[in-house]
Amino acid sequence: MNRLLPIAWVLLLAWPARSAPVPSDDPRDLMPKVMHAWDDLDPAKAAPYYAKDPDLVFYDDSPLKYTGWEAYAQGVRKEFAGYKSFATTLENDVSVHRVGDNFAWGTATWRADAVKRDGSTEVVYGRWTVLFEKRGGKWLIIHEHVSVPAPED
Repeated sequence: MNRLLPIAWVLLLAWPARSAPVPSDDPRDLMPKVMHAWDDLDPAKAAPYYAKDPDLVFYDDSPLKYTGWEAYAQGVRKEFAGYKSFATTLENDVSVHRVGDNFAWGTATWRADAVKRDGSTEVVYGRWTVLFEKRGGKWLIIHEHVSVPAPED
């Protein structure tokens, strides 16, 4: 039995180690991560997914336009002031189109179950168009358009 123990150790040491999961190179995999990063309504959690160029344009439900990540992060904080959290779900229409190795655009519709600061809740439906650019091996959002349908009469 003592002879088997060293053989077991040799086999164990020779066994390939499990490596960390390889990050996906598909921007489609990022889309739910980006949406869920916003669920706590903290732009800092979403920031790693966005390019920080000062001239990039981001369209949100309100106001009309943000220029640069800093303006977007500050403005969204104000827009979210009346809410405590979102639970966002992307619908099954997520679509991503790659153009070459470093550019992709995606579209989706979504639903957010929102909890307001006063404890009341609401359901919000919206549309999302996002442009990705690969920079330094990482996909970043360089433009985004988020909108909600106009209220029906």
